[in-house]
Amino acid sequence: MLIALFLFTMPYVEFSHQPTLDEPYKTTFSHDAADDEFRPIANVTVAEEEGLVVQTGTKTVSNTEWNVYRVTLGEDGQTTVHFDGSSSYDPDHANETDPGVASYEWRVLFDAPYGDDSFDLEGHTFSYSSDDEGNESVGFWSYNFANVTVDSAGTTENQIRIELITYDTVGKFSQKFRMYFVVEPNGFSDQEPEFQFDMTLNGTTVTSETIFVNGSLITGSENGDVYAEVAFFGENFNASAITKYNLAEQNLWARTHALSDGDTFSLSLSVESMYSNSSVNQYVFIKTYEGEDPNERWNTVHWLEFTLAACQGLVAPEAAIEAGGEFVLDGDRNCQWAGAWSYNPVTDEWAPPEPQHEATFSLNIPVEAEVMEDDFVFINGTVLTSTHEETYIEVAFENSSFEASAVEKYELHLIHLWNRSDGLSVGDNFSLGLSVESLRGNITMAYNVHVRAFVYDHDNQQMFTYEDSFGIVVPYLDTDEDGTADELDAFPTDPSETLDSDGDGVGDNSDAYPNDSSSWEMTDEGGNSNESLPGFEFWLLLFALFLATRVQRKLTL
Repeated sequence: MLIALFLFTMPYVEFSHQPTLDEPYKTTFSHDAADDEFRPIANVTVAEEEGLVVQTGTKTVSNTEWNVYRVTLGEDGQTTVHFDGSSSYDPDHANETDPGVASYEWRVLFDAPYGDDSFDLEGHTFSYSSDDEGNESVGFWSYNFANVTVDSAGTTENQIRIELITYDTVGKFSQKFRMYFVVEPNGFSDQEPEFQFDMTLNGTTVTSETIFVNGSLITGSENGDVYAEVAFFGENFNASAITKYNLAEQNLWARTHALSDGDTFSLSLSVESMYSNSSVNQYVFIKTYEGEDPNERWNTVHWLEFTLAACQGLVAPEAAIEAGGEFVLDGDRNCQWAGAWSYNPVTDEWAPPEPQHEATFSLNIPVEAEVMEDDFVFINGTVLTSTHEETYIEVAFENSSFEASAVEKYELHLIHLWNRSDGLSVGDNFSLGLSVESLRGNITMAYNVHVRAFVYDHDNQQMFTYEDSFGIVVPYLDTDEDGTADELDAFPTDPSETLDSDGDGVGDNSDAYPNDSSSWEMTDEGGNSNESLPGFEFWLLLFALFLATRVQRKLTL
Protein backbone atom coordinates (compact mmCIF):
# COMPACT_ATOMS: atom_id res chain seq x y z
CA MET A 1 0.00 0.00 0.00
CA LEU A 2 2.86 2.39 0.84
CA ILE A 3 4.53 1.62 -2.48
CA ALA A 4 1.28 2.23 -4.33
CA LEU A 5 0.80 5.52 -2.60
CA PHE A 6 4.35 6.53 -3.47
CA LEU A 7 3.86 5.62 -7.14
CA PHE A 8 0.61 7.54 -7.22
CA THR A 9 2.18 10.67 -5.79
CA MET A 10 5.24 10.69 -7.99
CA PRO A 11 3.50 11.92 -11.17
CA TYR A 12 1.74 14.54 -9.14
CA VAL A 13 4.97 15.84 -7.73
CA GLU A 14 6.56 15.75 -11.16
CA PHE A 15 3.60 17.58 -12.73
CA SER A 16 3.28 20.07 -9.96
CA HIS A 17 6.76 21.38 -10.67
CA GLN A 18 6.12 21.89 -14.36
CA PRO A 19 5.02 25.40 -15.48
CA THR A 20 1.35 25.58 -16.28
CA LEU A 21 -1.25 28.26 -16.96
CA ASP A 22 -2.63 27.69 -13.48
CA GLU A 23 0.64 27.85 -11.53
CA PRO A 24 3.65 30.16 -11.86
CA TYR A 25 7.04 28.71 -12.53
CA LYS A 26 8.58 30.76 -9.76
CA THR A 27 6.94 33.39 -7.59
CA THR A 28 8.05 35.71 -4.83
CA PHE A 29 5.88 37.09 -2.11
CA SER A 30 6.21 40.71 -1.04
CA HIS A 31 3.07 41.30 0.97
CA ASP A 32 0.22 39.62 2.80
CA ALA A 33 -2.13 37.73 0.48
CA ALA A 34 -5.09 39.00 2.48
CA ASP A 35 -4.39 42.50 1.15
CA ASP A 36 -4.56 41.40 -2.47
CA GLU A 37 -7.85 42.34 -4.14
CA PHE A 38 -7.36 42.37 -7.92
CA ARG A 39 -5.98 40.00 -10.49
CA PRO A 40 -3.05 41.27 -12.54
CA ILE A 41 -3.64 42.52 -16.07
CA ALA A 42 -1.68 41.27 -19.08
CA ASN A 43 -1.01 43.49 -22.06
CA VAL A 44 1.22 42.95 -25.10
CA THR A 45 2.34 44.88 -28.16
CA VAL A 46 3.96 43.25 -31.18
CA ALA A 47 6.86 44.91 -32.95
CA GLU A 48 5.77 45.10 -36.58
CA GLU A 49 8.32 45.13 -39.35
CA GLU A 50 7.44 46.06 -42.90
CA GLY A 51 7.51 43.07 -45.19
CA LEU A 52 7.96 40.63 -42.31
CA VAL A 53 5.41 41.24 -39.53
CA VAL A 54 2.19 43.08 -40.40
CA GLN A 55 -1.19 43.22 -38.68
CA THR A 56 -3.83 42.20 -41.23
CA GLY A 57 -7.03 42.17 -39.18
CA THR A 58 -8.67 41.02 -35.97
CA LYS A 59 -10.33 37.90 -34.65
CA THR A 60 -13.25 37.88 -32.21
CA VAL A 61 -13.00 35.41 -29.34
CA SER A 62 -15.43 35.57 -26.40
CA ASN A 63 -16.60 39.02 -27.52
CA THR A 64 -13.03 40.35 -27.52
CA GLU A 65 -11.16 41.52 -30.62
CA TRP A 66 -7.61 40.11 -30.88
CA ASN A 67 -5.08 41.17 -33.50
CA VAL A 68 -4.13 38.90 -36.39
CA TYR A 69 -0.63 39.26 -37.85
CA ARG A 70 0.96 37.94 -41.04
CA VAL A 71 4.54 36.81 -40.69
CA THR A 72 6.71 36.33 -43.76
CA LEU A 73 9.71 34.06 -43.28
CA GLY A 74 13.15 35.31 -44.19
CA GLU A 75 15.47 33.77 -46.75
CA ASP A 76 16.76 31.44 -44.05
CA GLY A 77 13.21 30.17 -43.47
CA GLN A 78 12.78 31.90 -40.10
CA THR A 79 11.51 35.19 -38.70
CA THR A 80 11.88 36.39 -35.14
CA VAL A 81 8.99 38.39 -33.70
CA HIS A 82 9.50 40.57 -30.64
CA PHE A 83 6.83 40.93 -27.95
CA ASP A 84 6.57 43.63 -25.30
CA GLY A 85 4.55 42.70 -22.23
CA SER A 86 6.14 45.29 -19.95
CA SER A 87 2.89 47.27 -19.77
CA SER A 88 1.30 44.43 -17.79
CA TYR A 89 0.69 45.27 -14.12
CA ASP A 90 -0.99 44.35 -10.86
CA PRO A 91 -3.56 46.99 -9.77
CA ASP A 92 -3.03 46.09 -6.09
CA HIS A 93 0.50 47.35 -5.59
CA ALA A 94 1.95 48.52 -8.89
CA ASN A 95 3.98 51.71 -8.71
CA GLU A 96 6.17 53.77 -10.99
CA THR A 97 9.16 51.42 -10.64
CA ASP A 98 7.49 48.09 -9.98
CA PRO A 99 4.41 46.94 -12.00
CA GLY A 100 3.70 44.31 -9.36
CA VAL A 101 4.09 41.39 -11.78
CA ALA A 102 5.96 38.45 -10.28
CA SER A 103 6.23 36.34 -13.45
CA TYR A 104 5.33 36.24 -17.15
CA GLU A 105 4.16 33.03 -18.82
CA TRP A 106 4.08 32.87 -22.62
CA ARG A 107 2.38 30.00 -24.35
CA VAL A 108 2.56 29.07 -28.07
CA LEU A 109 -0.25 26.94 -29.48
CA PHE A 110 -0.79 25.25 -32.87
CA ASP A 111 2.69 26.05 -34.18
CA ALA A 112 2.87 23.41 -36.90
CA PRO A 113 3.16 23.39 -40.70
CA TYR A 114 -0.07 23.71 -42.66
CA GLY A 115 -1.82 20.35 -42.84
CA ASP A 116 0.11 18.86 -39.89
CA ASP A 117 -2.24 18.14 -37.02
CA SER A 118 0.17 16.13 -34.91
CA PHE A 119 1.15 19.06 -32.74
CA ASP A 120 0.82 19.07 -28.95
CA LEU A 121 -2.51 20.57 -27.98
CA GLU A 122 -0.96 21.86 -24.76
CA GLY A 123 1.49 23.91 -26.77
CA HIS A 124 4.83 25.20 -25.51
CA THR A 125 5.15 27.33 -22.38
CA PHE A 126 7.91 29.82 -21.57
CA SER A 127 7.94 31.31 -18.06
CA TYR A 128 10.11 34.06 -16.62
CA SER A 129 10.29 35.42 -13.11
CA SER A 130 10.85 39.05 -12.24
CA ASP A 131 13.87 37.83 -10.27
CA ASP A 132 15.54 36.43 -13.41
CA GLU A 133 18.24 38.17 -15.32
CA GLY A 134 17.55 39.70 -18.73
CA ASN A 135 14.73 41.49 -20.46
CA GLU A 136 12.39 38.55 -20.10
CA SER A 137 12.09 39.33 -16.40
CA VAL A 138 10.32 42.59 -17.14
CA GLY A 139 8.02 41.33 -19.92
CA PHE A 140 10.12 41.40 -23.08
CA TRP A 141 10.16 38.20 -25.12
CA SER A 142 10.98 37.00 -28.64
CA TYR A 143 9.79 34.03 -30.60
CA ASN A 144 11.21 32.47 -33.73
CA PHE A 145 8.60 31.46 -36.37
CA ALA A 146 9.57 28.76 -38.88
CA ASN A 147 6.43 26.78 -39.75
CA VAL A 148 4.41 27.92 -42.79
CA THR A 149 0.68 27.91 -41.95
CA VAL A 150 -0.85 28.62 -45.40
CA ASP A 151 -1.42 26.21 -48.26
CA SER A 152 0.62 26.51 -51.41
CA ALA A 153 -2.16 28.40 -53.22
CA GLY A 154 -2.71 30.81 -50.37
CA THR A 155 -6.45 30.13 -50.32
CA THR A 156 -6.61 28.57 -46.83
CA GLU A 157 -4.57 29.04 -43.72
CA ASN A 158 -4.09 28.06 -40.09
CA GLN A 159 -3.25 30.42 -37.26
CA ILE A 160 -0.63 30.12 -34.52
CA ARG A 161 -1.88 31.46 -31.18
CA ILE A 162 0.38 33.07 -28.62
CA GLU A 163 -0.88 33.94 -25.15
CA LEU A 164 0.53 35.84 -22.19
CA ILE A 165 -0.52 35.25 -18.59
CA THR A 166 0.96 37.30 -15.77
CA TYR A 167 1.13 36.42 -12.06
CA ASP A 168 1.28 38.72 -9.07
CA THR A 169 3.25 38.13 -5.87
CA VAL A 170 0.44 36.20 -4.17
CA GLY A 171 -0.09 33.83 -7.07
CA LYS A 172 -3.12 35.40 -8.71
CA PHE A 173 -2.97 35.25 -12.50
CA SER A 174 -4.38 37.45 -15.28
CA GLN A 175 -6.75 36.75 -18.11
CA LYS A 176 -5.09 35.44 -21.25
CA PHE A 177 -3.87 38.05 -23.69
CA ARG A 178 -4.04 36.52 -27.16
CA MET A 179 -2.46 37.13 -30.55
CA TYR A 180 -2.80 35.17 -33.79
CA PHE A 181 -0.19 34.66 -36.50
CA VAL A 182 -0.36 33.42 -40.07
CA VAL A 183 3.04 32.43 -41.39
CA GLU A 184 3.86 32.48 -45.09
CA PRO A 185 7.08 31.43 -46.84
CA ASN A 186 9.64 33.82 -48.17
CA GLY A 187 8.65 35.19 -51.55
CA PHE A 188 5.03 34.22 -51.02
CA SER A 189 2.83 36.13 -53.47
CA ASP A 190 0.10 37.24 -51.02
CA GLN A 191 0.29 41.00 -51.13
CA GLU A 192 -2.10 43.57 -49.73
CA PRO A 193 -4.87 44.32 -52.27
CA GLU A 194 -4.59 47.76 -53.83
CA PHE A 195 -7.81 49.51 -54.87
CA GLN A 196 -8.58 52.62 -56.85
CA PHE A 197 -11.89 54.34 -56.09
CA ASP A 198 -13.94 56.76 -58.13
CA MET A 199 -13.91 59.89 -55.93
CA THR A 200 -16.61 61.71 -57.90
CA LEU A 201 -19.14 61.21 -55.10
CA ASN A 202 -16.85 62.65 -52.44
CA GLY A 203 -17.78 66.20 -51.45
CA THR A 204 -20.81 66.41 -53.75
CA THR A 205 -24.45 67.20 -53.02
CA VAL A 206 -26.77 64.29 -53.78
CA THR A 207 -30.41 64.55 -54.88
CA SER A 208 -30.95 61.06 -56.31
CA GLU A 209 -32.56 58.09 -54.57
CA THR A 210 -29.44 55.95 -55.02
CA ILE A 211 -25.69 56.50 -54.75
CA PHE A 212 -23.00 54.44 -56.46
CA VAL A 213 -19.57 53.50 -55.15
CA ASN A 214 -17.33 52.63 -58.08
CA GLY A 215 -13.79 51.36 -58.15
CA SER A 216 -11.34 48.80 -59.41
CA LEU A 217 -8.86 46.33 -57.95
CA ILE A 218 -5.35 47.12 -59.17
CA THR A 219 -3.25 44.33 -57.61
CA GLY A 220 -3.16 41.93 -54.69
CA SER A 221 -5.70 39.29 -55.70
CA GLU A 222 -3.46 36.29 -56.10
CA ASN A 223 -6.35 33.82 -55.93
CA GLY A 224 -9.33 35.91 -57.03
CA ASP A 225 -10.77 36.18 -53.52
CA VAL A 226 -10.70 39.91 -52.81
CA TYR A 227 -13.93 41.68 -51.83
CA ALA A 228 -15.33 45.14 -51.20
CA GLU A 229 -18.33 45.94 -49.01
CA VAL A 230 -20.17 49.26 -48.66
CA ALA A 231 -22.48 50.52 -45.90
CA PHE A 232 -23.51 53.79 -44.26
CA PHE A 233 -22.31 52.63 -40.83
CA GLY A 234 -19.02 50.89 -40.08
CA GLU A 235 -20.59 48.51 -37.56
CA ASN A 236 -22.63 46.94 -40.35
CA PHE A 237 -19.47 45.24 -41.61
CA ASN A 238 -19.38 43.12 -38.42
CA ALA A 239 -23.09 42.32 -38.45
CA SER A 240 -24.41 38.79 -38.64
CA ALA A 241 -25.25 37.14 -41.94
CA ILE A 242 -28.98 37.58 -41.26
CA THR A 243 -28.58 41.26 -40.46
CA LYS A 244 -26.53 41.80 -43.61
CA TYR A 245 -29.19 40.01 -45.63
CA ASN A 246 -31.90 42.32 -44.29
CA LEU A 247 -29.72 45.37 -44.93
CA ALA A 248 -29.10 44.18 -48.47
CA GLU A 249 -32.86 43.82 -49.00
CA GLN A 250 -33.20 47.49 -48.05
CA ASN A 251 -30.24 48.38 -50.25
CA LEU A 252 -28.32 49.64 -47.21
CA TRP A 253 -25.40 47.16 -47.50
CA ALA A 254 -23.75 45.58 -50.53
CA ARG A 255 -20.76 43.41 -51.40
CA THR A 256 -18.93 42.71 -54.61
CA HIS A 257 -18.40 39.28 -56.08
CA ALA A 258 -14.92 37.84 -55.72
CA LEU A 259 -12.53 40.23 -57.47
CA SER A 260 -9.40 39.55 -59.43
CA ASP A 261 -6.71 42.01 -60.43
CA GLY A 262 -8.08 44.50 -62.95
CA ASP A 263 -11.74 43.92 -62.08
CA THR A 264 -14.03 46.93 -61.71
CA PHE A 265 -17.09 47.13 -59.50
CA SER A 266 -20.08 49.36 -58.89
CA LEU A 267 -22.10 49.03 -55.68
CA SER A 268 -25.32 50.93 -55.04
CA LEU A 269 -26.96 52.05 -51.80
CA SER A 270 -30.34 53.67 -51.28
CA VAL A 271 -30.51 57.12 -49.67
CA GLU A 272 -34.21 57.62 -50.36
CA SER A 273 -35.24 57.29 -46.70
CA MET A 274 -32.39 59.45 -45.43
CA TYR A 275 -33.51 62.81 -46.79
CA SER A 276 -34.79 65.50 -44.46
CA ASN A 277 -36.11 69.05 -44.79
CA SER A 278 -32.55 70.27 -44.22
CA SER A 279 -29.24 69.29 -45.81
CA VAL A 280 -27.31 66.50 -44.03
CA ASN A 281 -23.70 65.33 -44.33
CA GLN A 282 -23.42 61.56 -44.78
CA TYR A 283 -20.57 59.05 -44.94
CA VAL A 284 -20.42 55.86 -46.96
CA PHE A 285 -17.84 53.35 -45.72
CA ILE A 286 -15.95 50.90 -47.94
CA LYS A 287 -14.33 47.80 -46.49
CA THR A 288 -11.83 45.87 -48.60
CA TYR A 289 -10.27 42.54 -47.68
CA GLU A 290 -8.94 39.27 -49.01
CA GLY A 291 -10.29 35.85 -48.16
CA GLU A 292 -13.49 34.66 -46.55
CA ASP A 293 -14.45 34.82 -42.89
CA PRO A 294 -12.83 33.66 -40.62
CA ASN A 295 -9.71 33.89 -42.75
CA GLU A 296 -10.13 37.48 -43.85
CA ARG A 297 -6.91 39.43 -44.16
CA TRP A 298 -5.78 42.85 -45.28
CA ASN A 299 -8.90 44.44 -43.80
CA THR A 300 -9.01 48.11 -44.69
CA VAL A 301 -11.84 50.64 -44.29
CA HIS A 302 -12.13 53.70 -46.53
CA TRP A 303 -14.89 56.31 -46.66
CA LEU A 304 -16.44 58.98 -48.82
CA GLU A 305 -18.42 61.98 -47.61
CA PHE A 306 -21.30 63.64 -49.41
CA THR A 307 -24.25 65.91 -48.65
CA LEU A 308 -27.90 64.93 -48.88
CA ALA A 309 -29.72 67.95 -50.26
CA ALA A 310 -32.68 69.22 -48.29
CA CYS A 311 -35.90 67.60 -49.53
CA GLN A 312 -33.94 65.66 -52.15
CA GLY A 313 -33.05 68.86 -53.97
CA LEU A 314 -36.56 70.21 -54.17
CA VAL A 315 -36.38 73.99 -54.47
CA ALA A 316 -39.35 76.30 -54.07
CA PRO A 317 -39.95 78.96 -56.76
CA GLU A 318 -38.70 82.40 -55.88
CA ALA A 319 -42.26 83.69 -55.79
CA ALA A 320 -43.25 80.99 -53.29
CA ILE A 321 -40.32 81.91 -51.06
CA GLU A 322 -41.18 85.58 -51.25
CA ALA A 323 -44.80 84.79 -50.36
CA GLY A 324 -43.56 83.06 -47.20
CA GLY A 325 -43.24 79.40 -46.28
CA GLU A 326 -40.86 76.50 -45.64
CA PHE A 327 -40.48 72.77 -46.21
CA VAL A 328 -41.69 70.47 -43.42
CA LEU A 329 -41.78 66.69 -43.07
CA ASP A 330 -45.11 64.89 -42.95
CA GLY A 331 -45.79 61.66 -41.10
CA ASP A 332 -44.19 59.64 -43.92
CA ARG A 333 -41.07 61.87 -43.85
CA ASN A 334 -41.99 63.39 -47.18
CA CYS A 335 -41.29 67.05 -47.72
CA GLN A 336 -44.34 69.27 -47.86
CA TRP A 337 -44.45 73.01 -48.43
CA ALA A 338 -46.06 75.00 -45.64
CA GLY A 339 -46.81 78.43 -47.01
CA ALA A 340 -49.02 80.55 -49.23
CA TRP A 341 -48.12 78.46 -52.29
CA SER A 342 -48.92 74.76 -52.54
CA TYR A 343 -46.84 71.89 -53.91
CA ASN A 344 -48.04 68.56 -55.32
CA PRO A 345 -45.26 65.96 -54.90
CA VAL A 346 -47.05 63.53 -57.22
CA THR A 347 -47.18 65.88 -60.20
CA ASP A 348 -44.22 68.01 -59.07
CA GLU A 349 -46.31 71.10 -59.68
CA TRP A 350 -46.35 74.35 -57.76
CA ALA A 351 -49.52 76.41 -57.51
CA PRO A 352 -49.70 80.05 -56.45
CA PRO A 353 -52.31 81.04 -53.90
CA GLU A 354 -55.67 82.30 -55.00
CA PRO A 355 -55.41 85.96 -56.01
CA GLN A 356 -55.78 88.27 -53.07
CA HIS A 357 -58.36 91.01 -53.50
CA GLU A 358 -58.01 93.62 -50.84
CA ALA A 359 -59.00 97.27 -50.60
CA THR A 360 -59.88 99.41 -47.60
CA PHE A 361 -61.07 102.95 -47.06
CA SER A 362 -61.79 105.42 -44.31
CA LEU A 363 -64.87 107.63 -43.94
CA ASN A 364 -65.11 111.20 -42.79
CA ILE A 365 -68.24 111.05 -40.67
CA PRO A 366 -69.35 112.90 -37.55
CA VAL A 367 -69.30 111.18 -34.21
CA GLU A 368 -73.07 111.47 -33.86
CA ALA A 369 -75.63 110.70 -36.53
CA GLU A 370 -76.16 113.70 -38.79
CA VAL A 371 -79.68 115.20 -38.89
CA MET A 372 -80.52 115.70 -42.54
CA GLU A 373 -82.10 119.08 -43.08
CA ASP A 374 -80.99 119.04 -46.71
CA ASP A 375 -82.23 116.61 -49.29
CA PHE A 376 -78.76 115.17 -50.04
CA VAL A 377 -76.23 113.37 -47.84
CA PHE A 378 -72.64 113.23 -49.06
CA ILE A 379 -70.39 110.31 -48.20
CA ASN A 380 -66.76 111.42 -48.08
CA GLY A 381 -63.69 109.24 -47.58
CA THR A 382 -60.26 108.09 -48.73
CA VAL A 383 -58.96 104.83 -50.25
CA LEU A 384 -56.35 103.51 -47.80
CA THR A 385 -55.05 100.26 -49.32
CA SER A 386 -55.65 98.17 -52.40
CA THR A 387 -54.14 95.19 -54.21
CA HIS A 388 -55.36 96.59 -57.51
CA GLU A 389 -54.67 99.68 -59.50
CA GLU A 390 -58.31 100.71 -59.38
CA THR A 391 -60.73 100.50 -56.48
CA TYR A 392 -64.42 101.38 -56.64
CA ILE A 393 -66.66 102.74 -53.89
CA GLU A 394 -70.44 102.40 -53.95
CA VAL A 395 -73.05 103.74 -51.53
CA ALA A 396 -76.73 103.03 -50.87
CA PHE A 397 -79.37 103.09 -48.17
CA GLU A 398 -80.08 99.39 -48.63
CA ASN A 399 -77.52 96.57 -48.83
CA SER A 400 -79.72 94.88 -51.38
CA SER A 401 -78.98 97.72 -53.78
CA PHE A 402 -75.40 96.43 -54.10
CA GLU A 403 -76.70 93.13 -55.45
CA ALA A 404 -79.11 94.73 -57.93
CA SER A 405 -78.68 94.26 -61.66
CA ALA A 406 -77.02 96.88 -63.81
CA VAL A 407 -80.43 98.10 -65.04
CA GLU A 408 -81.79 98.32 -61.51
CA LYS A 409 -78.69 100.17 -60.34
CA TYR A 410 -79.12 102.61 -63.20
CA GLU A 411 -82.71 103.33 -62.14
CA LEU A 412 -81.63 103.73 -58.51
CA HIS A 413 -78.92 106.08 -59.62
CA LEU A 414 -81.49 108.28 -61.41
CA ILE A 415 -83.39 108.80 -58.18
CA HIS A 416 -80.15 109.12 -56.19
CA LEU A 417 -80.64 106.05 -54.04
CA TRP A 418 -77.42 104.36 -55.22
CA ASN A 419 -74.11 105.87 -56.32
CA ARG A 420 -70.65 104.70 -57.33
CA SER A 421 -67.24 106.25 -57.83
CA ASP A 422 -64.90 105.90 -60.76
CA GLY A 423 -61.74 103.85 -60.39
CA LEU A 424 -59.66 105.19 -57.51
CA SER A 425 -56.03 104.73 -56.55
CA VAL A 426 -54.66 104.39 -53.05
CA GLY A 427 -54.82 107.79 -51.39
CA ASP A 428 -57.60 109.14 -53.61
CA ASN A 429 -60.54 110.89 -51.95
CA PHE A 430 -64.17 110.32 -52.89
CA SER A 431 -67.47 112.15 -52.30
CA LEU A 432 -70.72 110.43 -53.27
CA GLY A 433 -74.23 111.83 -52.77
CA LEU A 434 -77.57 110.19 -52.01
CA SER A 435 -81.01 111.79 -51.83
CA VAL A 436 -83.00 111.55 -48.61
CA GLU A 437 -86.09 113.19 -50.09
CA SER A 438 -87.86 109.91 -50.62
CA LEU A 439 -87.06 108.89 -47.05
CA ARG A 440 -88.91 111.73 -45.37
CA GLY A 441 -92.27 111.04 -43.74
CA ASN A 442 -94.51 112.47 -41.12
CA ILE A 443 -92.20 111.22 -38.40
CA THR A 444 -88.46 111.42 -37.82
CA MET A 445 -86.59 108.24 -38.86
CA ALA A 446 -83.02 106.92 -38.52
CA TYR A 447 -81.40 105.30 -41.56
CA ASN A 448 -78.06 103.58 -42.30
CA VAL A 449 -75.87 104.60 -45.17
CA HIS A 450 -73.93 101.59 -46.49
CA VAL A 451 -70.52 101.98 -48.11
CA ARG A 452 -68.72 99.18 -49.91
CA ALA A 453 -65.41 98.84 -51.76
CA PHE A 454 -64.80 96.40 -54.58
CA VAL A 455 -62.26 95.59 -57.29
CA TYR A 456 -62.41 93.68 -60.55
CA ASP A 457 -60.57 90.35 -60.90
CA HIS A 458 -58.86 89.09 -64.05
CA ASP A 459 -62.23 87.78 -65.26
CA ASN A 460 -63.73 91.26 -64.84
CA GLN A 461 -65.87 90.06 -61.95
CA GLN A 462 -66.56 92.33 -59.01
CA MET A 463 -64.76 91.21 -55.85
CA PHE A 464 -66.10 92.71 -52.65
CA THR A 465 -63.26 93.74 -50.34
CA TYR A 466 -64.46 95.99 -47.53
CA GLU A 467 -67.56 97.66 -46.16
CA ASP A 468 -68.60 100.18 -43.57
CA SER A 469 -71.76 102.05 -42.61
CA PHE A 470 -72.94 104.99 -40.57
CA GLY A 471 -76.28 106.38 -39.42
CA ILE A 472 -78.24 109.52 -40.33
CA VAL A 473 -81.45 111.03 -38.97
CA VAL A 474 -84.15 112.14 -41.46
CA PRO A 475 -86.64 114.42 -39.67
CA TYR A 476 -90.11 115.24 -40.96
CA LEU A 477 -90.13 118.61 -42.90
CA ASP A 478 -91.84 121.65 -41.31
CA THR A 479 -90.80 124.66 -43.33
CA ASP A 480 -92.89 127.22 -41.42
CA GLU A 481 -92.08 125.52 -38.12
CA ASP A 482 -95.72 125.51 -37.05
CA GLY A 483 -95.45 121.98 -35.72
CA THR A 484 -97.16 120.36 -38.73
CA ALA A 485 -95.13 118.48 -41.30
CA ASP A 486 -95.11 120.05 -44.73
CA GLU A 487 -96.86 117.05 -46.25
CA LEU A 488 -99.76 117.52 -43.82
CA ASP A 489 -99.64 121.32 -43.87
CA ALA A 490 -102.00 122.96 -46.46
CA PHE A 491 -99.88 126.06 -46.04
CA PRO A 492 -96.28 124.78 -45.42
CA THR A 493 -94.79 128.26 -45.59
CA ASP A 494 -97.47 130.01 -43.45
CA PRO A 495 -96.94 129.34 -39.79
CA SER A 496 -100.45 130.70 -39.04
CA GLU A 497 -102.30 128.20 -41.25
CA THR A 498 -102.25 124.43 -41.52
CA LEU A 499 -105.78 123.49 -42.80
CA ASP A 500 -108.09 124.47 -45.66
CA SER A 501 -111.20 122.42 -44.95
CA ASP A 502 -113.36 123.74 -47.83
CA GLY A 503 -110.45 123.83 -50.27
CA ASP A 504 -111.11 127.41 -51.26
CA GLY A 505 -107.41 128.36 -50.86
CA VAL A 506 -108.04 130.24 -47.65
CA GLY A 507 -106.74 128.72 -44.43
CA ASP A 508 -109.33 127.76 -41.90
CA ASN A 509 -107.88 130.26 -39.46
CA SER A 510 -108.54 133.10 -41.97
CA ASP A 511 -111.73 131.70 -43.59
CA ALA A 512 -114.98 133.14 -42.14
CA TYR A 513 -116.71 130.19 -43.72
CA PRO A 514 -114.15 127.36 -43.44
CA ASN A 515 -116.67 124.85 -44.69
CA ASP A 516 -118.09 127.02 -47.50
CA SER A 517 -115.86 127.18 -50.43
CA SER A 518 -117.96 130.07 -51.87
CA SER A 519 -117.43 132.39 -48.94
CA TRP A 520 -114.52 133.19 -46.74
CA GLU A 521 -115.10 136.85 -45.58
CA MET A 522 -117.81 138.77 -43.70
CA THR A 523 -119.20 142.25 -44.94
CA ASP A 524 -119.71 145.20 -42.59
CA GLU A 525 -123.44 144.34 -42.37
CA GLY A 526 -122.60 140.73 -41.72
CA GLY A 527 -123.38 139.65 -45.29
CA ASN A 528 -121.26 137.96 -47.83
CA SER A 529 -118.53 140.26 -49.02
CA ASN A 530 -118.59 138.47 -52.35
CA GLU A 531 -121.93 140.04 -53.67
CA SER A 532 -121.43 138.96 -57.24
CA LEU A 533 -122.14 135.42 -56.20
CA PRO A 534 -125.63 134.38 -54.84
CA GLY A 535 -125.49 132.97 -51.36
CA PHE A 536 -127.20 130.03 -49.78
CA GLU A 537 -130.34 131.90 -48.94
CA PHE A 538 -130.84 132.88 -52.58
CA TRP A 539 -130.68 129.37 -53.74
CA LEU A 540 -132.95 128.22 -50.99
CA LEU A 541 -135.57 130.84 -51.95
CA LEU A 542 -135.32 129.92 -55.58
CA PHE A 543 -135.86 126.27 -54.79
CA ALA A 544 -138.97 127.11 -52.67
CA LEU A 545 -140.56 129.12 -55.51
CA PHE A 546 -139.96 126.23 -57.84
CA LEU A 547 -141.73 123.81 -55.58
CA ALA A 548 -144.72 126.21 -55.09
CA THR A 549 -145.18 126.58 -58.83
CA ARG A 550 -145.25 122.79 -59.29
CA VAL A 551 -147.88 122.36 -56.57
CA GLN A 552 -150.19 125.06 -57.99
CA ARG A 553 -150.19 123.44 -61.44
CA LYS A 554 -151.29 120.18 -60.00
CA LEU A 555 -154.24 121.84 -58.18
CA THR A 556 -155.40 123.64 -61.35
CA LEU A 557 -155.45 120.42 -63.26
